[in-house]
Amino acid sequence: MIYNRKLSSLIALLLLISLTLTAVVPNRVSGEVKPITEVQEKLEGISEEEKAVLEILFTLEQEMEEMEREESAITKDIEALQIEIDDMEELLKERQKNYDDQLDILKKVLVGYQRKGPASYLDTLLSAEDLRTFLESINMIKDLTRNVGKLLDSLEEGKKKLAEERDRLSEKAALLADKKEELQDALMKKLELKTKKEAYLATLKEKSEQYQEQLSNLKQMWEDSKLQFSNIVENFSQIIGEGNISLSDLNLSANLFEIKGAIYEETFNEILREHSDLPGLLFHFYKDRVEIEIPEKHLVLIGTFIIAEDKVLKLEVEKGSFYEMPLENESIEELFIDGYLLIDFKELAGDMLIDFSLETVETKEGYLEFKITPKL
Repeated sequence: MIYNRKLSSLIALLLLISLTLTAVVPNRVSGEVKPITEVQEKLEGISEEEKAVLEILFTLEQEMEEMEREESAITKDIEALQIEIDDMEELLKERQKNYDDQLDILKKVLVGYQRKGPASYLDTLLSAEDLRTFLESINMIKDLTRNVGKLLDSLEEGKKKLAEERDRLSEKAALLADKKEELQDALMKKLELKTKKEAYLATLKEKSEQYQEQLSNLKQMWEDSKLQFSNIVENFSQIIGEGNISLSDLNLSANLFEIKGAIYEETFNEILREHSDLPGLLFHFYKDRVEIEIPEKHLVLIGTFIIAEDKVLKLEVEKGSFYEMPLENESIEELFIDGYLLIDFKELAGDMLIDFSLETVETKEGYLEFKITPKL
């Protein structure tokens, strides 16, 4: 009975723990999603005046982040250079030791030669009792002379390599000094930007904390958007690569020398909408420019398609905005850190029997026009 009561108590305790965890976990999960939604709502609700202030702060923040990235890159360069210099110094020590050893051997050989003197070698030749001994003596002297010559050549080569290594070491040391100076400049700029940001916040007086919070919200949304954009780029490549754009979608027309085609904005966006579960990615084609919009993230990018390879178009972004605030070039580059938006016509062509290369690409009002040339 006692055993049964203990067992019953243990089961009840385990059930209680299980129910508690079931109740807690969903709240925790929803708590992870909720802040992003709240942050988004707060940012969408700010006034034009607040947006103008936030734009200045966001620009400063982007510049500071770029300085941090530059500082990090320069620091890595300095570390790599220092390793190279350390390795070169070790190599230089080895070469110097090798050179000193060979020089020591040469000194000993020359001392021995000096002690014997030329007369001694002549006596050796003249004292030969027969032709065979005479020829052996000549060969011995030749070998000695040849070996001394090789040793001298080796020393000369060693001396040359030492000089080259020292020059390379000096160059690396000079480069290291330049990098350290660059790092100091980057740190100074970063400090200036931070001071500028703090001074600007100070002018806002009682609203300073409010704008700090809004800036923090904006940074949080920006980090989330960068992560989402990497997924969008990957998903975009997958959609193109899986042949979801058919030949009929390309509106091809041909003559004897070239094939023309066009991808219409509506078709392109419809294909992306059908095959993606990620936040909506919209393409807008205008004369001489392409606009990419992710309305849910308030992100807009403007650029052009260029021919990156024989059969590949690459979107080259020139400017962009986030919550209608301009993005710095470095921030735009961050969006594409894991890859670019590419349209690979080799994948679009599928099992086409002819080989071809992209000749031109132009954006028109509502569509993307291209020409391809068959390779005969």
